[in-house]
Amino acid sequence: MNEFSNRAVSLANLLLQHRKSKRPMDLHKEMYSTCKAISSFNSQVICDIERCVVRSKGKTIKAITVKFNVPRNCKTFNTKSRFFVELGLYPRKRVAVPIRENRNFQRYTDLIRSGWVCKTYGLTPGGQVVAFLSKEQVVVVSKRNVVGVDVNSKCFAVSVLTPEGKVFKQLYYGKDIWIKRKRIMERRTKLQSLADKGSHRAKRSLKRLKVNEHNFVKNRVGEVVRDITNLAVKYDADIAIENLKRFTPKGKRFNREVLRIPFYAFRKNLESRCFDKNIKLTVVDAYHTSKWCSHCGAVVKSGHSSNYALFKCGKCGQTVNSDRKASLAVAVKSLLVRNEHTPDRDAFFQFTSGPVPVNALWRSDAVGSSFAVHELDHPMESHRL
Repeated sequence: MNEFSNRAVSLANLLLQHRKSKRPMDLHKEMYSTCKAISSFNSQVICDIERCVVRSKGKTIKAITVKFNVPRNCKTFNTKSRFFVELGLYPRKRVAVPIRENRNFQRYTDLIRSGWVCKTYGLTPGGQVVAFLSKEQVVVVSKRNVVGVDVNSKCFAVSVLTPEGKVFKQLYYGKDIWIKRKRIMERRTKLQSLADKGSHRAKRSLKRLKVNEHNFVKNRVGEVVRDITNLAVKYDADIAIENLKRFTPKGKRFNREVLRIPFYAFRKNLESRCFDKNIKLTVVDAYHTSKWCSHCGAVVKSGHSSNYALFKCGKCGQTVNSDRKASLAVAVKSLLVRNEHTPDRDAFFQFTSGPVPVNALWRSDAVGSSFAVHELDHPMESHRL
């Protein structure tokens, strides 16, 4: 397999040197007959190498993950003790690769049982076999309850809410992420001062620290997403998050904390897990979620404490945790989104016990409607946290 990978890279660099067109079909017409003459690869392998050449932006290609389609160029089979993937490396020559039954294989089998389909396998330059899974998009019916999630720099606050206004559960996830990153920031400051003085050891430590921080945040965000989706399945609920847009700079420390919120990684991971478990994910507008009082429904502009940890309503006097209240507001707004087009506004549930209704969470619509809750469908790349 190492020889196969090396030959594939050599053929790709040869095509890259003689490439005249960047269009896949033109490159195929120009070089396919030459590739068949100078190599012993299957047609499907040659076509995949051509696609890699078209996507390449550099002058050389160092490694290629070659893909094999099922069933023409690849198949799978089981023995009493092993699972094998048989790859067609050359015409009339197939190699059966045993798959190690580790966590990745367990994840693969769980996805296959849950409806995912694998029609393509790949061979990496290191000799590992990867699976490309796909699943058709299905229409997810809204569940009865809603899990509202508020993402901030220190934790993920979660509230499980019913349409009648009953709060099943309120939890906090990922508190250790902020604590760990704060220690890493302190460590990075010390190493940076040594690196500025010319210490090569400090520079190497800074690189390792960056990788360790990235891996830690990635793993913990995945674990938090797993716990939230399991909570949604347990309580038969949808999941709602708010869409964070551009923020107004308020100082160096505030900007650093906000920019370090792993919201994009959290959202992409959450979308993937919700797709796996057939959970509906709603992204609601963040209008007044931090200023709205969950007791009386009033909107208080200056109700937060100096460190933004507590919220105190200026009308009813309720004092609650800011993150917990924000996650509750996200859940309430998600339930309002369900009834956005309902003509009878009085049909909305009355969540508050005070005289002020929950429509304080509604944003005035520029089109002419009295109130509207907008779901923002813009890609996350167009927004900065």
